[in-house]
Amino acid sequence: MSFQRLAVASVTIAAIVGLGGCNSESKDSGSTGAAPAATTAAAATPVEEFVAASKKLANETMKMKMSMPGGIEANGSADLAAKKLDMTMSMAMGTESLDIAVRLVGETMYMKMDATGDKWMSLDVSKLPAGNSLNPENMANAEAFAAAAVEVKRDGDNFSGTLDMTKSPTADPDSLKALGSKATSVPFTAKRDSEGRLVEMVIDMSGMGAGAGKMTTTYYDFGTKVDVAAPAAADVTPMPEEMLKGFTSQGSTAGA
Repeated sequence: MSFQRLAVASVTIAAIVGLGGCNSESKDSGSTGAAPAATTAAAATPVEEFVAASKKLANETMKMKMSMPGGIEANGSADLAAKKLDMTMSMAMGTESLDIAVRLVGETMYMKMDATGDKWMSLDVSKLPAGNSLNPENMANAEAFAAAAVEVKRDGDNFSGTLDMTKSPTADPDSLKALGSKATSVPFTAKRDSEGRLVEMVIDMSGMGAGAGKMTTTYYDFGTKVDVAAPAAADVTPMPEEMLKGFTSQGSTAGA
C-alpha cells in the first residue's frame, strides 16, 4: 500500500476545503481579497470577486463532493469555522479500490481505511509544518489561492483564469520543481451562487503530464448540520511512521 499516495490525497482534500476559508483575524488586512464594504460591487476586480466568493464559505456549514485525478472520489460535510470535517474517500488501487474515512475534530485528524479494520489513525495537525495544507492556520485561509490566482475573468457568476502555484504559500517545493514552468499557469473555472458563495471550482491539471486531469469540487446544501465526533480512544492508534512522513514532508520548506 502506498502511504505516500494516501497522504497526498488527504492533503489535496485539505487544500480544496481550505479554499473556502479565511482566517477571522487580521490576515485580511492588505490582502488581495474582497474589497471593503464601502466599495461598490462594480468597482471590484474579477479576482477580488472570486476571492470574496471563496471567503464566504468560511462562515458556512456545507456539503461537498470532489473528483480528482488518479481515480479519487470524495464527499462529505464541513464546518470550517469550527474545524469540523467528515469525509469519505475512494481511491483506485490498480484493479481494486481503497475506501477511506476522514474526520477532523478541532486540531486532530482521524483516518480509517478498509484495510485497517476498525482502527482509526490519529494526527495532530497543529504540529505540522507552517506551510502544510493540513496545518489549521492554512485550512481556513483563502489567501493561498488568492495569491495564486492570475488573469481572472468573470462572465456573470462564472469565473475563469489561471493559478500560478509558485505564488501559493502552501505550495510544495518538490512538486513545483518537478512541474517546472507548468506550475505557473494552471487553468481553472469557478462558479458562485446568487448569495455570492463559491459553489464549484475546477482546476485543470491535464497539461501537467500523464495521469493528470481535472480536479472538481462542488459545495452545496449550505446551512446543513455538521456533527463530527472523535472516535473512542480504544479505537484509535498512532499514525504509522511511513505515512506520517508523507504528511509532514509537505510544506516543510515553504516560505523558507
